[in-house]
Amino acid sequence: MEELAASDGAGVEISLYQAVPKGGRMDLVVEKATEVGATRVVPLLAERGVVNPREGKVGRWRRVAEAAARQSLRLRVPEVAEPVRFEEAILEAGETGVLLHNAPDLQPLEAIVQSPASLFIGPEGGWSEDELRRAEEAGVAFGGLGSYRLRSETAGIIAVARTLAALESGVKR
Repeated sequence: MEELAASDGAGVEISLYQAVPKGGRMDLVVEKATEVGATRVVPLLAERGVVNPREGKVGRWRRVAEAAARQSLRLRVPEVAEPVRFEEAILEAGETGVLLHNAPDLQPLEAIVQSPASLFIGPEGGWSEDELRRAEEAGVAFGGLGSYRLRSETAGIIAVARTLAALESGVKR
C-alpha cells in the first residue's frame, strides 16, 4: 500500500475573515476554505451583515472544519474563531490584511497578498463607506477577484484558493 504525502501549505498562513452569510452557508465556507488551505476562519460581523450567529454555531463550524480537514488529508485543523466585529478584525490584521472589493481598477489579489495573509470578505450587502475608510486607515490593502460579482461565500473560498496558489508558487512571499 502506498502512503500519501499530505501537504499543508508549507508554512503559508491564511486567515479568512468571512462576513457570516445567510442560511447555512457559513458551514459551506468553513468546509471548503478548510479544503483549499485556510489556516484560520474568523466569522466577521460587518455593518451590513444580516446574520449574527447564535450560540452553538461556532462549535458546529469547528466540527465542520475538523471533518473537512480529515477528508482533505490536512495535517492540522484550521482554527475557527469566535465571531469578531469588523473594527477589531482590521486592527488585528493591520498590514497583512487584504479587503476584497468590487471597485474598478483594484489590483488582483495575487499582486498584493503576502504571508501571513488576512483576507476580508464582505456581507451580501457589501462593505459600508465607514468600513472601507476604517480599513484604509488601518493599513489594510484593497484587492479584487476579477470583474464578476461573486456571492459572499463563493468569494471567500476563491480568495483562499488563489492566495494559497500565489504564495506557494512564490509570486509573493
